[in-house]
Amino acid sequence: MNTLLSRRASVRPAALAALFAALLAALLALGAPAQAHDTLLESDPADGATLETSPEAITLTFSADILDVSPLVRITDENGEQLAEITPSIDGPVATATLEEPLPAGTSTVQWRVVSSDGHPIEGTFEVTVEQDTAAEETTEAPAEESAPAETAAPAVEGEQATAEAAEEESGSSMTPLLIVLGVAVVGAVVAVLLIMRRRD
Repeated sequence: MNTLLSRRASVRPAALAALFAALLAALLALGAPAQAHDTLLESDPADGATLETSPEAITLTFSADILDVSPLVRITDENGEQLAEITPSIDGPVATATLEEPLPAGTSTVQWRVVSSDGHPIEGTFEVTVEQDTAAEETTEAPAEESAPAETAAPAVEGEQATAEAAEEESGSSMTPLLIVLGVAVVGAVVAVLLIMRRRD
């Protein structure tokens, strides 16, 4: 009897220890995911921002240093058509995606994907609205710049006219001595004829 009771007493602490260990492991397993993944703290431009013109870059700031493993930023327009697919540069907790071309006017969706410091990929989306189409403005301004040389053509034409007038003046001035000589010759001929006629009389 005493032996059986002693066995039962020795079993209870072992069972309680095993149960306690199982509960502790379960609590640790439940608490681990809550601390695993990094989160996006802020973006520039911010989600839902309305900008007058397109930003030059999109900056994402996370809660911890992220891994430089296949980061990606994809931008689509209102119709779901892809505008850009960028590999952002990683500097600690900051990912920077530089835009090679400005975003068109309208609402664009920015999709991002990076690898958290714990090695798990994380992703998200946000929207940005641009009011003015920078690319369209540059296209409309280009013809005006090309037409500028036409305005400088007028002085060249005026210069040619001035040269022609100067040539005419020079030719006119060169004819003057010739006309004088001819006039003197005519007068001399008339005087000679008159003298001859008087001598005959």
